[in-house]
Amino acid sequence: MRGAVPTLPELLALRAAAARLVWTPPRTVRAGGAGQRSSRFRGRGIDFAETRAYQPGDDIRHIDWRVTARTGRVHTKVFHEERERPILLLADLGPQTFFGTRQRLKSLAIAELTTLLLWRAYDDGDRVGALLRTATGLEALRPRKTQQSVLRIQNQLREGCEALAERYGASPGAAERPAPGSVEGLNAALQELHKVVRPGTTVIVISDFADGLDPFPTVLKQLGRLGRQAQVHGILVSDPFERAAPPAGRYPLSDGRRRQTLDLAGREASARWTERYQARRDGLAAQLQSQEGLLLECSTDGDYLQDLGRWLR
Repeated sequence: MRGAVPTLPELLALRAAAARLVWTPPRTVRAGGAGQRSSRFRGRGIDFAETRAYQPGDDIRHIDWRVTARTGRVHTKVFHEERERPILLLADLGPQTFFGTRQRLKSLAIAELTTLLLWRAYDDGDRVGALLRTATGLEALRPRKTQQSVLRIQNQLREGCEALAERYGASPGAAERPAPGSVEGLNAALQELHKVVRPGTTVIVISDFADGLDPFPTVLKQLGRLGRQAQVHGILVSDPFERAAPPAGRYPLSDGRRRQTLDLAGREASARWTERYQARRDGLAAQLQSQEGLLLECSTDGDYLQDLGRWLR
């Protein structure tokens, strides 16, 4: 199992790995003078180009009523695809992500996946920003096209992982610290994202979508609301322990302060365990697909560089 907190050199080293990711699939929108490549995440932002006389077949929703009233002839607005499409990454480093049974914690996987996407977007010439949900609150960093901004987000990711380690038992003296106070749920992070996102933005939510603070249908509803303003995709990070129940038995669990027993005796308990994850994954995939979004599953024991490569193609 790798450490709980990534170092800045480790995150910086992911830039070379990100360079091997290719965002050039079919059916893309080319981002003109901004990004140098096409992107699968083809957002729906458009820029106003001109007003001209209405022609049969024009979309009546684009009629320019002001010019029509002034000239006495029906005019319509003409748009062209937005040439610079900002990208916003929501990295969920909530308390529930401080868990893993194979190779790495979910929080570390989320930090590394976010970093890979950060570097790929930056090196493609896109404006990229982030909203981080951490154990200490929400941190919004608006999309910018500077290396300084990318490095700042990387540092916030490292600090988010560090806050988890300090609060939940992976650092010296953590057990003696007072229990953490209330933490904003994923739904609150999505609501905050809705406030800062601009039309046409590409949003990628990197989370396990299992914080337990908000009913899952509420999270799906918030994703749908966000999808009316931006193109929303999701990366579902999970651990093998979540996807398939371990052998039947009783398992002691601890967060460093409290102890509980997980009772998985019997087939029914194991079946419910598996069904719970499948329902979360299928519900998320259906919601994103309904709004032209994509879902990628990544595992704490998987090669998510390879997963990302296939997804972006």
